[in-house]
Parts: sequence; structure tokens; C-alpha cells
Amino acid sequence: MFRGFGQNMKKGASALAALALGASLSGCAYINDWGEVEGVPLAELDMSGDAPTEITLAGPDKVMIAEGDALTITLEGHDEAGDALRFDRDGNRLTIARDSKIYDGSRPAIVRMTMPAPGALGIAGSGTIEAASMASTAEIEIAGSGAITVDSIEADRLDVEIAGSGDVMAAGTASVLSIEIAGSGDVRLAELTADDVSVEIAGSGNVTLASNGKVDAEIAGSGDVVVVGSATCTVSTAGSGSLTCRPGPETADAGATEEVAAD
Repeated sequence: MFRGFGQNMKKGASALAALALGASLSGCAYINDWGEVEGVPLAELDMSGDAPTEITLAGPDKVMIAEGDALTITLEGHDEAGDALRFDRDGNRLTIARDSKIYDGSRPAIVRMTMPAPGALGIAGSGTIEAASMASTAEIEIAGSGAITVDSIEADRLDVEIAGSGDVMAAGTASVLSIEIAGSGDVRLAELTADDVSVEIAGSGNVTLASNGKVDAEIAGSGDVVVVGSATCTVSTAGSGSLTCRPGPETADAGATEEVAAD
């Protein structure tokens, strides 16, 4: 959704603008040419066939995903908000959006899902997704102020991308971890240990993670990255941003915290 920013840290501001633009466009993908929300009420959704592998939430509501063999969906929370939800299945992607012409209030609907561990979770807006787990190749994307929490990830690769002020929290492990932030988003992965990590920030976003491998960071702005563990850390900065590496609790030394100097 937000590929290709941060190739040149001297152009961080331009990258930020391009990323935000891409996010705003992707956030409108559930609106048709007539300004109507795509999809059908839950009662009309075709639940046959394989479960989706990608879940996208567009709007202010909440999705809670438990792991199971088959797809099930139930609605809780505010009745009017639930009546306004529309579900659109396009291949492996299921998009959940609220039709504001039906209900535009602040009270959210809660969508409870059971399905095999999803490979991709995305939010366009201020909604919330809570998932028990994700697939071994996992992608988390937020455009806006939404929040995504994953209880446990065991990933060969995990990609996290935020455009805006979104918040991502997860625990587990990842062999390869890629994080991109444009804006003031927060990625809180102190309970997730990754081997090979790349972080790109354009703005004031913050990242916390655990690693005993290698961490490379590029920061344009005032963003901060904190790495807990014995990782080898390198950073390139344009602005007041910083990369700080400190030992984990097993090897903690009060004097060992180190802010990594920029290349």
C-alpha cells in the first residue's frame, strides 16, 4: 500500500507527502464511482469457499479476530453502527466499511471473526483491529489514526507500514522485520524479537523493538527508535531523530545504553 518511500533521506519531506497521498487514495478504495460504500450487509455476505487472508477495516469500528479453521462473523456493540456496516469480498481480501449515510455516530460496532491466521491486516481511518495471530508472512498497514494489536506472531517476514498517527503493537518473533512510518505513528514491538530489521521514519514516529541481530534505521525528522537486545545498530539521520540500542534484561548493564551515531 505504501511502498517506495525513504530511498533518499535528504528528500524525507517529499517522501512523507507522497506516502500520505498514497494512503489517502488507498483509503477510498471501498467507495464506488457514485460515492456509495461497496459491499453488502453481513446477512448477505457469501461465506462459502476459503476464508480471506487479508482483512481491511475502513472506518471507526472494531474488529476482533480469533484463530480457527473456518470463517465465522458475528456483530456486537451499537446496533445502528452494526446495521451500517458493509462487507465486500474481493478475492482473498475482505473489506469492512461503515456506510455513514446510515449511521454517522461515534459509537462503534464490534465485528467478531474466527478464521485461519490472516496474512495482512489494514486500517483506513480510526478503527481498531485485535488479532490473536498472523501468518508466517505478515503485513500490517494503517492509513490514519487506527490501532492494530496482534497477540502472537511467528513470522518469517513482517512488514509494518503507517501513514499518519496509527499505533501497532505485537508480540512474538520475526526473522525479517521492515517498518515504515510517515507521520507520528508508533510501532511498539518490545515483546517481539526480530533478527534482521530495517526502519524508515519520515516525521515524528517512534519505534520500540527487540533484536539480537542487525538493525538499520533511516530517520528524517524527530522520530526515535529504541532497540532492546544485543543487536548491531546503524543509523542515518536528517533531523533530531535517534536510534538507541540497549541490552535486554538478561544482560542488563545500567551503563550500557548507547545512542548510535549517524553514519
